[in-house]
Amino acid sequence: MADTLFRGYRAVVVPEWIDINDHMNARFYASVIYDAHVLFTDHIGLGEAYVAARHCGKVVVESHMVYERELRLGDEIGVTSRLLAVDDKRMHFAHELTNLRQGYRAALAEQLDLHVDLGSRRAAPLPADIHQRLVALVRSQASMPLPAKLGRALHLPVTSRCAPR
Repeated sequence: MADTLFRGYRAVVVPEWIDINDHMNARFYASVIYDAHVLFTDHIGLGEAYVAARHCGKVVVESHMVYERELRLGDEIGVTSRLLAVDDKRMHFAHELTNLRQGYRAALAEQLDLHVDLGSRRAAPLPADIHQRLVALVRSQASMPLPAKLGRALHLPVTSRCAPR
């Protein structure tokens, strides 16, 4: 692991991802982020080899996506992935989906993963060696600016719920 952000996912928007609005459908944004997260999970040492060797893994317990701009057929895309925080059982990730040719961010996804013992199917502390390595990665990137809109929550004022027209 290095001080640089992980840029392991790249693809081109294919016809199967295009919806009736002639842009990439939201479900494929989620699919791209999922695939990028799998690559990043492997990169930080928690992928298939870790699961096989330690009989532990991680599960998503919360996720959030902010869709900022549309992606169109043929757009070259990439995902920048980052581990923002880690404690004894949890990891907070951010993934930025970018149109590589035009240079804009199309979406921000963040998620909270929980480390689990796959035998007991319960939350379990990260092994000390893994925890130390992940803490070092977070610290190595601590001076980098956080992605804009991180931690954003859905909110519509209560007064707008079922308001008469």
